[in-house]
Amino acid sequence: AAAIGARIRMLSQLHSLPMGQAAALAAAPVLLLLFARWARSKWLTLRASSPTPVVARLMAGIVSTHKYSEKDFFGVDGAPESIQAKRRAGMERLSKAFEAAEGPKAKEYNDKLRGLSDIRFTDTNRVPHQFQPVVRAKLRLGFIAEASKGPYIIDVDGNKALDISGSYGVNVHGYTFYKKCMSEGLSRVEELGPNVLGPLHPAIFDVLKHLTAVSGQDEVSFHMSGTEAVMCAVRLCRFNTKRKLIVQFAGAYHGWWDGVQPGPGNERLVHDTLTLKDLSPLALKLIKARRHEIAAVLVSPLQGLNPGSAPPSDLVLMDSKVRKTADRDNTYRTWLQTLRATCSEAEVPLVFDEVYTGFRMEPGG
Repeated sequence: AAAIGARIRMLSQLHSLPMGQAAALAAAPVLLLLFARWARSKWLTLRASSPTPVVARLMAGIVSTHKYSEKDFFGVDGAPESIQAKRRAGMERLSKAFEAAEGPKAKEYNDKLRGLSDIRFTDTNRVPHQFQPVVRAKLRLGFIAEASKGPYIIDVDGNKALDISGSYGVNVHGYTFYKKCMSEGLSRVEELGPNVLGPLHPAIFDVLKHLTAVSGQDEVSFHMSGTEAVMCAVRLCRFNTKRKLIVQFAGAYHGWWDGVQPGPGNERLVHDTLTLKDLSPLALKLIKARRHEIAAVLVSPLQGLNPGSAPPSDLVLMDSKVRKTADRDNTYRTWLQTLRATCSEAEVPLVFDEVYTGFRMEPGG
C-alpha cells in the first residue's frame, strides 16, 4: 500500500510539471537502462578482445626498424669471440653448400625472382627482420622446380631435393597420385577447353556427389582460394542475418582480405570485426550479450601449427610448444563444443574455417 501511494504521489507530481519536464523525467529511467546496457556491452567487449592487433598496430608506427650488420650478426647474444668465429665459419660452409647446389639456370632465375613482391613477402616471414640482410646475402633459398619423381622435386638444372613440406600439407597423397588425377581430369575436359565462365561440364555432377558424401553437407560451393571461400561465407551470413559484426579469435588466419586483418599492414581500421581472446569464457559471454549484432563467428577448429590449442598470437603462429599434440589435452575440443553450444543458443552462425577434419580424418568432419 505504501509503495502504491508513493507511485500515485509521483504521478501527481509529474502531472503538475510542464509537459517537457514531465516527459524527460518519465524517459530518464529508460535512458539510464539503455546506457547501462551499452556500457556493459562496451566493457565486456574490451575485456574479451585480444589486445594483440591494436597494440601491434600502434607499435608498428613507433618502434624503429633495426637490422644487424654482419659484424654484429654472430654475437647478438653476447657470445665470446671464439664462439662467434665458429658460427661465422659454419655460415660460410653452409653458404658455399647452397651455392654449389645452385645450377646456372637456377641462379639466373633466382636473380630475377628478387624483383617479385610475393617472393620478398614470403622471405620476410621466414627470418626475423633484424637478421634478414645477412641471411639473404649468405643463403639463396629459391628452388625453381619443373618436375617431380616420388617424394622428390627436380629443379631446372636437374638437381633433386626431398620435399618434406608437401605444399604445407596440401600434397598429402604425393606427386604421383596428383599427376594421375591431373592427367585423367584433362582427358575428360580437353574437348571443352578453358570454358570456365559458361556452360558446365558433366564432370561436375561426379564431383558434387563425392564432395557432399564426404563432407556430409547438403550443398557445396566452389572457390579459387580459402580467402575467397571465407569472404563468401561471411557475406552469406551477413545477408541472411541482417547483421554486420563478425567475431574471430586471436591467432586464427581467415585470409588476406582486410576485413579479418586488424593488425599491422591493414590500411583501414576494422570496425565490423571483433578479434577475441581464444579459449576465454569472456568471449562466450560477449557472443551472448551481442548476439543481435553478430552475423557469424569464425574459428579455426584445428590449428595446423598448434594442434589442439590456439596459436601464441596473431603475429607468432608457432612457438616451442608446437610439438605438443591434442592427445595429451582435450582442452581445445571442449572449447569448440562449448562454443558450438553458445552459438546455437544465441542463434549465431558458427563458421569452421579449415579443410583437415572434414576431408582427412573422418567423413562429415
